[in-house]
Amino acid sequence: MQAALEQILDDSQPIKWNFSVDAYMAETYDFSDHDLNALYQKTKANQWDVNTDIDWSYELNADNPLGMPDGTLLIYGSDIWNKLDDKGRAEIRHHSQGWTLSQVLHGEQAAMICAAKLATAEESLSARLCAAGQMIDEARHIEAFGRLVNDKLPISYPMSKALKGLLEDTITSSKLDMTNLGMQVLVEGIALSLFQSIVAYSKDPFIKDLVSRIQRDEARHFAMGRITLCRVYKEMSGTERKEREEFVAEGAYTLYEHLCADDIWEPMGLSKKECSHLVRNSEVANSMRRSIFRRLVPTIREMGLLSPRVRDTFEKLGVLDYAAMPMPA
Repeated sequence: MQAALEQILDDSQPIKWNFSVDAYMAETYDFSDHDLNALYQKTKANQWDVNTDIDWSYELNADNPLGMPDGTLLIYGSDIWNKLDDKGRAEIRHHSQGWTLSQVLHGEQAAMICAAKLATAEESLSARLCAAGQMIDEARHIEAFGRLVNDKLPISYPMSKALKGLLEDTITSSKLDMTNLGMQVLVEGIALSLFQSIVAYSKDPFIKDLVSRIQRDEARHFAMGRITLCRVYKEMSGTERKEREEFVAEGAYTLYEHLCADDIWEPMGLSKKECSHLVRNSEVANSMRRSIFRRLVPTIREMGLLSPRVRDTFEKLGVLDYAAMPMPA
């Protein structure tokens, strides 16, 4: 089983994505954008140090590193799960948690790249300051999750094909707002809900503290994207908005499929076909994936991108009812 995963890791190669943007240099220094400047001030005030503020000598539970309840596992309660012994169930936790945090770590690196792009190319000085602050946040998250995945977890995974495709489209887009939309809203929105779930359900104080700190940073990044894009899309023509709506619909479906974690079954010696089918038809698994969209859907509504095409996608994913709910705090 471990040999299969090692082969996956050995076969992974560095990814190179090319993009070019216009760089803006302000000639006046106007800090009158209250909303974005407030976020920038929070960014400065809420810095923390991975080395000194986190006790890395802490030992995680070897059988359940994240301290999460088994009910959050995708095949929990199934015939496959019920037949497993304690060792087999611990292995499911290792692969599931290792895959999840590995994907988060890949996403954090992509977020740093996107923040660098926004810091260079946003016309608003306030938006560029926020993006510059986000770069150091994301660097800190890479350091934190990198240490967690490499030093504390027994399993790590390469980026899933679904996430890789979405990140490539997001990073390489020639339209700056689509980079913002793909990263700050779609990917960060899903990640923020995931972090909230970990903080809510984990019984491990180390994990709760670390992820809570990262969650607070990510909430600012998500707010930056929401504030900026609500303004952009309010003034955008119907034809241009339609392209963004298509991007949202395709991105949401990609993320929903990504959360099925299809990559983890074969390295454990389980049938990928059987487990993938099980996950997609499990009320427990679908309920967990559905909950991860609770922040994204009302944000898309707030931006004015909840078109019939997007509504249809959300309805098929079983998350459309979130559109009638207020933005989570």
